[in-house]
Amino acid sequence: MIENFEFILPTEIQFGRGCISMLPDQIRDRNYVRPLIVTDKGLIKTGIIGAVEKLFIEAGIEYLVFSDTVPNPRDHDCDAGAKFAREVSADVLVAVGGGSAMDTAKAIATIKTNGGTARDWFDVELDEVSAPVICIPTTCGTGAEVTYNAVITNSTTRLKANIFDPKCAPVLALVDPDLLDGLPKHLIASTGMDALTHAVEAYVCKIATPMTDTLALQAMRLINGSIRKAVEKDKDALDQLMLGSLLAGISFGNSDTAAVHSIAECFGGFYDIPHGVTNAIFLPDVCAFSLPGNYKKYANVANILGADTVGLPVEEAAKKTVEKIEELAKELGIPLLSSFDSINEDDFEYLADETSKHCCNENNPIEGTKEDYLAIFYKVFAKTG
Repeated sequence: MIENFEFILPTEIQFGRGCISMLPDQIRDRNYVRPLIVTDKGLIKTGIIGAVEKLFIEAGIEYLVFSDTVPNPRDHDCDAGAKFAREVSADVLVAVGGGSAMDTAKAIATIKTNGGTARDWFDVELDEVSAPVICIPTTCGTGAEVTYNAVITNSTTRLKANIFDPKCAPVLALVDPDLLDGLPKHLIASTGMDALTHAVEAYVCKIATPMTDTLALQAMRLINGSIRKAVEKDKDALDQLMLGSLLAGISFGNSDTAAVHSIAECFGGFYDIPHGVTNAIFLPDVCAFSLPGNYKKYANVANILGADTVGLPVEEAAKKTVEKIEELAKELGIPLLSSFDSINEDDFEYLADETSKHCCNENNPIEGTKEDYLAIFYKVFAKTG
């Protein structure tokens, strides 16, 4: 018997090379008149924002730019963005960038219509539908263009929190692989591993459904089959990787992430480490810890990742997942945890305690304790290559 489940996808998706050219028509068709581009200063230097601005200029659409987005956005960054959006009377936010820009835009939109500050909407139901957000992802990993949550760092605790409600979902995602062509190799690698983590966790977490399983499995196939060539800028591989990231986002948005994200959101907020890198660093060892919670699913992951599991007991086949992910991370040049100067072992006990309290922990195949996470932290930190 199949258990009851729900599936929510409030976001319209347009996928394909060149699809950002639809932006002016989408603005007009939805009767928006004052778009605000939400991005970061680094992306402006790449010329991508200039291309978006050109679309508006040629269409005769007035627009403004908010470029104070930062990696691992903090609550006060979003509050400042909402203040600016109100001052300029923006009626639609156009997020152009990675997960930080898209999450910042969703948080700004939430504050703009619901009032208060970002912190007021952490882990509570929104009063009103957020201001409309159009997402244009420029990386191949976050899936934030199709999720109805915004991950924001609490500047007091230095830990990440969530604005989570379908009422803050983007109204439109323009997913254009053309925007990946200029992405540095290391960002393709780390954001691609982020997408793989989303797919794996969406599949193995306790609240996965037949719908999310189908999406997660296909996402894993696409990501594993393309990421190596995508790093070398093969266009077809970049298309496949972008699609895999999109499917993974839809999947975990309707199931959940799990222990890797419990760790990554604590470490990322506390040390300001890129989210995709943190996921990639911890994914193998969290899988190793979680295997007994669902050997069958992890064995399926191993097969998708190319492991030879013929004739192996399911427990042994599942272990191949850990090996394949470690091989992939090493091949892609994912850094070691110990390579970050900001990491301090004295913080591990606090971070392990916070990780065990994280909302995604309970949906991991095996719910981790503080002691479990502490052991994982020391094990990962001790790696030398």
